[in-house]
Amino acid sequence: MKTQRFLHNALSNKVVIRNLARFILTFVACSFMITGHTQTETGPKNVEDPAFASDLEELITTVYCYCGCTRETIEFCVCDTALAIETSFKDELAQGKSVEEIRAAYLEQYGPQFYAVMPVEGINVLAYAMPAVIFVLIGGVVFVVLRSTRSMQESSGTSETQGKSDSQVSDDAVKRVEAELERYKQGN
Repeated sequence: MKTQRFLHNALSNKVVIRNLARFILTFVACSFMITGHTQTETGPKNVEDPAFASDLEELITTVYCYCGCTRETIEFCVCDTALAIETSFKDELAQGKSVEEIRAAYLEQYGPQFYAVMPVEGINVLAYAMPAVIFVLIGGVVFVVLRSTRSMQESSGTSETQGKSDSQVSDDAVKRVEAELERYKQGN
């Protein structure tokens, strides 16, 4: 009794590429949704003015607390130092200072290692560019592999037709040789 349960169904390259593209697009979409959810969920509390709230949120999400607990932004740090820093940020914003001035003063006092956003300068440019470079390299590898499998399939198809034509030529040659042999026998 034959069953087709164990037959291997080979997927075409198009199906594999389509599924890979769907997976990548789904992954990217989910990443953006998760990032957007976490950014909108944790906003400043008890602040009436939206501009003031967004400035405060920018400050508390872009600098680390210097307390020494865990390396967390002021937004997520639960120590009293983080609360004091947030209160001082509120006071400075209320005085009319800009976000850049407050952040620059904080980083000047405690050091650039407390800046949560990696600046795009020096070796950090490499860190920003690496995802794109890796994505292009993976695409190149996939392209080369698909191209080589396609050329191997085409070459195997060409050799099969070539083998058929060679066997046809040899069949014709055999028929001619047999015909000549029959004439020779009849002549003798």
